[in-house]
Amino acid sequence: MLLVAVLPLLSPLFSAPAHAACDAKAIVAEMAEASSLSAATLFVDLAACDAALAKKLAPKELPHMIGGEEGNAAMLAAIDLGATDAAVAWIDALQSDDRAKAMGALGEACPSSETVQDFFVSRAQKLGADFWTQRWYGALATCPAQKVQALLATEVDKGLGTDRARFFSVLDTYARGSGAQAIPRLKGLLAGTGDDEAQSRIVASFAEAARVGSLEGTDTAAATAATAAITELSPGLTVKGIEQARITLKSLGAEQAADELAGIRYAKLKKGDGSMLWGAVVLEDATCKNGKRMQRAHVAEVIEPGRTWSDEMEGKVRSSAEVAFTLDLAAKCKGTGTLSVKVSPEPLADTAAFKAWAGTTLDAMKAPDAAKFIRMDQDKLKL
Repeated sequence: MLLVAVLPLLSPLFSAPAHAACDAKAIVAEMAEASSLSAATLFVDLAACDAALAKKLAPKELPHMIGGEEGNAAMLAAIDLGATDAAVAWIDALQSDDRAKAMGALGEACPSSETVQDFFVSRAQKLGADFWTQRWYGALATCPAQKVQALLATEVDKGLGTDRARFFSVLDTYARGSGAQAIPRLKGLLAGTGDDEAQSRIVASFAEAARVGSLEGTDTAAATAATAAITELSPGLTVKGIEQARITLKSLGAEQAADELAGIRYAKLKKGDGSMLWGAVVLEDATCKNGKRMQRAHVAEVIEPGRTWSDEMEGKVRSSAEVAFTLDLAAKCKGTGTLSVKVSPEPLADTAAFKAWAGTTLDAMKAPDAAKFIRMDQDKLKL
């Protein structure tokens, strides 16, 4: 029974004094004079003392109880007794914040309480579509019980439908609640869609299945399975899907696998050996001792083995250029200076594309007040 699980959790702060002889009439009399908080605690006591009487009184007593720990304990006790209509009516009457807390209490009780699990199954059967639109399912993210996860799985299997936001919310809840067991279904969903948004959201749900960010920590086995599934399906992903796959793999701790996806993201621009051609301009901008401004632009093709994303290129090019190029313009004119790096936003198709990009980039970087602008074409940088 849920009550057995609930009672030890009740805070001493609001636990009512024990009724040594379990005098149900005395508890009821005390409830009549008690505050909302105390009445909720007394109702839990009554449920333990005389379940039949507590069930009978639930529709009358629960409406007077406010949201919070005490009220949630009374609500759970009512569900355990079978007074589900009274419990639902109480939840429905709560303000949004208290309702969220009540749903949270249901979610916490669900894993160990078959009564609460049956409550959710019953609500789904009774409410139909309203079970989903009213977000009763939200509490099930922390309840791995098979019967409630089956509810979510059935809803997920209906597909995107017209309410995409709801579908994705149910999907995340299912993935978090089912954990590693959700991965085969997520894999099937991902393989079965070419939709940009759907791919992105499904890929993100693999992190939910691995419990990334949870208090108990990432499920290592689930993370390994999720990494394998995403990696296997990555060649068929859209640009948005592959970019989300990178984010998700990083969250799963699979940094190398995330890097390897760059080769798929820019697959059309790969060379025969798998490498990629990028363009780079490293600009020295100096204010010399005589007050004049001078600029020197080092222009180079960059050859990269196909494992680097565009947002990582600047740092790698800068590090390589500081070793390969002579960057002493400011020192030579006894002034001060800055160094800026521009890299093509994606790999380039060929040398002609590189030359065109370099020309446009140099035009944009040249300062109108520069007394001198020097272009230096450098040997290829190999990362």
